[in-house]
Amino acid sequence: MAHVLILHSALGLRPAVRSLADDLRASGHEVSAPDLFEGRTFEGGEEGYAEAVAFTRGRRGEIQAAADTAYASITGPRIVLGFSMGAGVAQEYAQQKPEVVGAILVGAGGLVEGWTEPIWRTGVPLALHHTIDDPWMDGDVAGLVQVATRAGADVSDYTYPGNGHLFFDEGLPLEYDAASAALLRARLDGFLGRFSI
Repeated sequence: MAHVLILHSALGLRPAVRSLADDLRASGHEVSAPDLFEGRTFEGGEEGYAEAVAFTRGRRGEIQAAADTAYASITGPRIVLGFSMGAGVAQEYAQQKPEVVGAILVGAGGLVEGWTEPIWRTGVPLALHHTIDDPWMDGDVAGLVQVATRAGADVSDYTYPGNGHLFFDEGLPLEYDAASAALLRARLDGFLGRFSI
């Protein structure tokens, strides 16, 4: 069974992410959900995202080091599940690290000129989840889907209605969508189910 590494968004390790980690553990998965901000979390909305961006600016090295430490603490195959900022880290791991056997990117993902390489490791499954009008989705998702598909990966690009960035987070009322959150959860179970044996 592969170990699931959850990497949170720039809003920190919010209760919704902790709850997801607990749910996955209850389903029989090994899960790590490191707190890359040492307890700091942010609310949504314009002010909350502005505070989060200000907090993370200049701390990229520290955040990456914390994620790398969590990654290195796991042995065996890994599935990376990233949200927004964390999806960027998860994508890089999936592109570069041989232990990653699957990648789930929520609210981010894609090729960014001058930032991400147009590569994907052979046969590593990829699932992207985002709302159709997410204002934070600025990567070339179609480009990543093409690259991964050409590498022989099973690729799914799931789009959800609306513009909620972290649409699964019940604590963010301006973004949360119950139906989409339930569908995401079901699709996560489907993706992870292939690694349960």
